[in-house]
Amino acid sequence: MRLIAFVFLTLFHAFPALAACGTGPDLDRFLTPAEKDAIAAIEAETANGSGTLWRAEKYGRSIYLAGTMHLPDPRHAGTMEALRPILRDIDAVYLETEASGEAEMNKEIASDPTLIFAPEKPTLPELLDEATWTQLRDGMAERGFPSALTAKMRPWYVSMMMSVPACAIDSITSGVGGLDKMVERAALALDKPVRSLEVWQTLFETFDKIPYDEQVALMSMAITPDDISEASFTATLDAYFEENHARAWALSEVLSLRVPGLSPEQVKAESERLQTLLLDNRNLNWLPVILDAAEQQDILVAVGAAHLIGENGLVSLLENHGFALTRLPL
Repeated sequence: MRLIAFVFLTLFHAFPALAACGTGPDLDRFLTPAEKDAIAAIEAETANGSGTLWRAEKYGRSIYLAGTMHLPDPRHAGTMEALRPILRDIDAVYLETEASGEAEMNKEIASDPTLIFAPEKPTLPELLDEATWTQLRDGMAERGFPSALTAKMRPWYVSMMMSVPACAIDSITSGVGGLDKMVERAALALDKPVRSLEVWQTLFETFDKIPYDEQVALMSMAITPDDISEASFTATLDAYFEENHARAWALSEVLSLRVPGLSPEQVKAESERLQTLLLDNRNLNWLPVILDAAEQQDILVAVGAAHLIGENGLVSLLENHGFALTRLPL
């Protein structure tokens, strides 16, 4: 699922996937002229579609916004150079989930596997046609998951794993972390408090809001030929480091239209649902936390870059609350 692939990169913590995948083929050679036009149109219409570092000012207080990509990459060094003086000056850092919350999540998954497995439901081979199950089974096997485990996994988790090319899976599951972890370590070294915007359970509860039968149907959207999967993965990372986050989202949306058996209307509806559940609703839930914190202190909010863009992105939401927004250079 290309849309989940982009959100995956801005939600979950990983190791340098490109080292395993190489530079990847050029995505442009897979795109039709119509797809390129559609991507350009989405870029143009997305509010605050570019920019990784922002300052929001009001009443003498500052909220700094940093759009993160949870993959270590040498290109993060430039972003950290811009962030270090900010970290010295602010009073606290807010992440989606800081380290202790992640540790609690991993402990809970180990003690309660039903967070990612669904033993009470029919198995995936029972729910899918043979051809789809075979593709998913083989794809998950390439990613290190035996078929016996895949058969019992929750569909959203399978979609998440399948949305990332097989060459990157070992890196994705290593848990080393990317820019957000670099920010957290730097803040702690400066004795700055690091806090969470949400509890770790939020994402699991969010995916569970998608009806189970629809989760099963949408797994087919995650099946992508390896060459296109690697190319789109590489292009998404490149768009991030070019600070063109609207392009990364546009790539996901346009490539999802290639899924056989799904109409453009179905893809559009799914895109809107994922945006609402994974981005917009969470942004709106984070906003009171951010505003309360900013009443008494200057803060840095470091969250996935997808959370900055669009009409319900954090940049627009703060602007709507009377903050003066300035894009800062990296």
